[in-house]
Amino acid sequence: MTASSTRTRPQTQHTRESLKIVGGLIVALLAAWVLFASVNIVSPSQGELQTRSDAVASLAPQAHRLPLAEQLVEEEVADTLVISYFPDDVSRGGSGAADDPVPVSNYCESGGGEGIKCFTPEEAATIGEAYSISEMAAERSWDSLTVVTDEYHAFRTRFIFDQCLGDEVDVNVVFSDRDLNVAQWGYHLVYENAAFLKAVWQTSIRC
Repeated sequence: MTASSTRTRPQTQHTRESLKIVGGLIVALLAAWVLFASVNIVSPSQGELQTRSDAVASLAPQAHRLPLAEQLVEEEVADTLVISYFPDDVSRGGSGAADDPVPVSNYCESGGGEGIKCFTPEEAATIGEAYSISEMAAERSWDSLTVVTDEYHAFRTRFIFDQCLGDEVDVNVVFSDRDLNVAQWGYHLVYENAAFLKAVWQTSIRC
């Protein structure tokens, strides 16, 4: 055995040990992040339901979000209701009850009434909605905004809107109550964890 091969073996072993340590740290950090994100996805902090805002924005889809947004406007949390609307959204408007079958398309395409602004973001994603609402807020000099979404979506929504609207607008994220079974929560946990990592990348280069 040559002297060079003798020196190479300890170096190789040291490199492998270093890679194992780095790999272990990465796995530990990922596990800690998944745990942190999962807790916030399943049990996010509810925003202020009675805090006055310049506008209340209901994100799509509207089935479980628009009723709460309408309720907040009725309770004079804001004078303006903003609705994220997509033509293929078949959600119900109004109270969402079976006896109030008003499609969101009719709700928005008919003008919706005074104080209601419908918009369709160019990008069918939460970050697309954040961009559109950010432009709206700048045009109307809004200082505060209440955003309505679902419980499982609140953690990612709060992050995206905080990143994209910055310090210019005080964003208050609230969510509607829904009864989800274990399978539904399992799906949203996996989806939202992956979607949040995408949101971190998107906002870092676009907001």
